[in-house]
Amino acid sequence: MKTNFSNLDIKDVVLISNRIDIWQFTLDVPLANSLPLLNDEEEQRATRYHFPEHQRRFAAARSMMRLILSRYTNSHPESLVFSNNQQGKPLLNHPSSIQFNISHSGDRALLAIGKEHELGIDLENFSERPYEGIAEHLFSPNEIKTLHQVTNPLKPLVFFHIWSQKEAFIKACGLGLAYPTQTFDVSPRLFENQLIYDPVHNKTWMMRPFMPQVACNAALCHHSMIDDIHYVKLDKHEIIELLHNPTN
Repeated sequence: MKTNFSNLDIKDVVLISNRIDIWQFTLDVPLANSLPLLNDEEEQRATRYHFPEHQRRFAAARSMMRLILSRYTNSHPESLVFSNNQQGKPLLNHPSSIQFNISHSGDRALLAIGKEHELGIDLENFSERPYEGIAEHLFSPNEIKTLHQVTNPLKPLVFFHIWSQKEAFIKACGLGLAYPTQTFDVSPRLFENQLIYDPVHNKTWMMRPFMPQVACNAALCHHSMIDDIHYVKLDKHEIIELLHNPTN
């Protein structure tokens, strides 16, 4: 199966149970003139980051998340109320049954939005890591074998291809790293959709790996019956327009 994303118009926002929208945007946008979208708890979380660029990225990601979700819920972005499950996955307290998940790496971010069915998305920029050491603790035996077999120049590609899928899976399940990640395999083949069995919850998920930018792996994990995936990549002009016109 191939990944079958169709383009999403920025104004074509609708919640349908068999559809997922993916929003891609940059976090490298000045927020000085934006509305005060973050609540006190979010502002405090931003200040906990040591480096200013990390504070900026967190604030930008939360602001954009509020702006986009508000369009699906017909709400003011600053009025949205979030909670977290026991593993820290954010949830939106709203009667629309909206489901969402956000991931950011560097100055890139992805936000996936659906209805009723849980989902997870992950984004990973290539970076230097102790690839095989991490794999020994978190990958399945088959995935570890695959990583050992590739040459060193290919290890970042294979590692982040596998890891982005593992992350999307455990985020969809809502357990994060509390999930035993060694107990399931993802496909080592690039950009191959795959049905993955979840032994903890006795259900099957659909995994869709993709590459939103060069040297950057991503994956979407969702209910196996959903087949309508829409994608929008916001440019800086559109982001600024959202910031200044949050309710349009």
